[in-house]
Formats: sequence, structure tokens, C-alpha cells
Amino acid sequence: MEFSNQQKERIYLTGFMGTGKSTVGAYLSRMISRRIIDTDSLIEKESGMSIPEIFKTHGEEYFRELERSVLISTFQLKNVIISTGGGLPAYSDNIKLINQNGISVCLMARPDIILSRVSSENNIRPLLHGDDSEKKLNLLIQKRVYYYILSNILVDTSDKTIEEIAKYIWVEAGITK
Repeated sequence: MEFSNQQKERIYLTGFMGTGKSTVGAYLSRMISRRIIDTDSLIEKESGMSIPEIFKTHGEEYFRELERSVLISTFQLKNVIISTGGGLPAYSDNIKLINQNGISVCLMARPDIILSRVSSENNIRPLLHGDDSEKKLNLLIQKRVYYYILSNILVDTSDKTIEEIAKYIWVEAGITK
């Protein structure tokens, strides 16, 4: 797939939580000398609240509106990698906007890999909170997969090293240093 120079200004890492967006983004950032921006961090900075606090206080719909606003603000940035929240592409027409304004890269992983990655984190993900997180995970993946597969580049991170994933993205996106 060929991408315009304008699209190459912004690489959006999408995908479910625990697929490696933050880790791969940081590595890719160093590899191609671009700064990395995390939409969840921008939301926390702008709102003065953590993501779990936003969900608890205002609910998911409010969070998704903040997320969309932050997404739109990234369209003017150049030479960046943007790591998005897992649900961002599945809300409204966000994936369409991402594809118009950058290169979307969806990182995927098997559910067992995702669960092992997110269960080892200190912060509990709001959408997997409570009992039967495996069932919740599978339902969320089913709801979002349609949006994820609309990404320009798909990468399964289950059995690849961070370096392999970053190099694949670099080549597929046609990015020069």
C-alpha cells in the first residue's frame, strides 16, 4: 500500500489493550527518530484525572468524547507516532479519520497473551474490572475487531520481538528516517 507524504507524518498505533502499543511505540520512536504521543496521557493531562477516575466519575461515553477531541488535535502534528487507547478506533468514525490523516497500524495479539500482559500491570484496566475478565476480553475483542481490521497495517505481536514489530511497521509504512 502506498501512503501520501501527509499520511506519513503521523503513524497511529491502534489495537486492543495489552497488544504492545506503548512498548512498540517507544521503540519505533527511537528507531525512526520521531516523538511518541500517547492519547491516554494527553487525556489525563487535560482532564487532571486518571483514566479509571474518568470512567468512574463521568462514564465511558464522556471518556470517548475526550478521546475523540484529543485525536482530532493530533491531526496537525508532524513527524509523530501516536499510541491510541484500545477503544479509540471503534468509537464514532475515528478509524476513518485516522486513515485520512495518518497511517493506522493495528497491533493484535491472542487473547491469552493480552490477559497475561494486562494482568501483570499495576493498574487494572477499567473495562476488564471485576469477575470473568477473560469473557469480558473476548466480548470486547468481538465488538472492536471490525474497526481494527480497517487499519492500514495489521501486525500480530503475540510471538514477535519488539524489534521485529517495529521493523515491520517501518518497512510497510514506507517511512524514511
